[in-house]
Amino acid sequence: MIRVAVALLSAAVLAPPSRAGEKNPVEQKAATVQSTLDISYVERGGGRQKLDVFRPEGCAKSPVLLLIHGGAWMFGDKNFFGLYRDVARSFAARGLVVVSANYRLAPWVRHPEHVKDVARAFAWTRRNIKEHGGDPDAIFLLGHSAGGHLVSLLATDESLLADPELKLSDADRKALRGVASVSGVYLVPRPGEFSRLVEGMLATLGVKDHVPELLKQSGMALNPFPLVFGNDPKQHRQASPLHHVRPGLAPFLVVYSGLELPFLPQMAEDFGEAMRKAKNDVEVVRFDQRDHNSVFFRMSRSDDPAARKVLDFVQRHR
Repeated sequence: MIRVAVALLSAAVLAPPSRAGEKNPVEQKAATVQSTLDISYVERGGGRQKLDVFRPEGCAKSPVLLLIHGGAWMFGDKNFFGLYRDVARSFAARGLVVVSANYRLAPWVRHPEHVKDVARAFAWTRRNIKEHGGDPDAIFLLGHSAGGHLVSLLATDESLLADPELKLSDADRKALRGVASVSGVYLVPRPGEFSRLVEGMLATLGVKDHVPELLKQSGMALNPFPLVFGNDPKQHRQASPLHHVRPGLAPFLVVYSGLELPFLPQMAEDFGEAMRKAKNDVEVVRFDQRDHNSVFFRMSRSDDPAARKVLDFVQRHR
């Protein structure tokens, strides 16, 4: 059943999309991009705890984007058939230094190990990005899908960047200048809610009217959230960015699509409303005629409006 769950989530959540305005102040012109791949961000690190750096040729003190991939916390990587690297290179060509990081996956690890890896990637970026032409005082997070959850949790749960293992000072933590979360998860769903989510994902595959009744009733069996977050409701709450919203958070850009997966639009709106009530800087943007995948992967195009939103967000808060 785990293999079935991964197959369904892979197809519905990260099916590769087809590859088919006003100038931002960050975006002077498309630059030649240099890359350094597969850098370990932990001592004696191996396996998945690696990152790539993409930078405009000749840059100095450019704003930094730490990009975290999606994949239901169980699959995907910083390349993913070139799709994430295309987005990273596109932002680098327009003036940003982009750090794109892997993290360890479930079921080999469980929460909070995924987000702890993202915290380690942030600490590496803060300490090393100057050598790659980036501004260590202007670091922004960008995450897609599960990556949107991870960057949102990192920025809202203050305990994560306060972990003594990271050896980060208050000044280091203040280098986090903003978060752009695309199609993120802000509240870990209960088992009954996931049954509906499975049906929605099956519908995106075009099998809504023909899927066997067994699959429709197997939300519990297909539910990946216990593999990722365990079964303790307290753990689910701790893993939900919505429950960590408080005054004084970094600015957020929350993006979702008009053809989004079930629950995610309402989660995005609820998270935005909680941020506003706490008097934080937040913008929630819906892009119609996009789905869970294309709303992010089309950012590789220089004229994409979602990419321009991210560039404007960085320029505004750097």
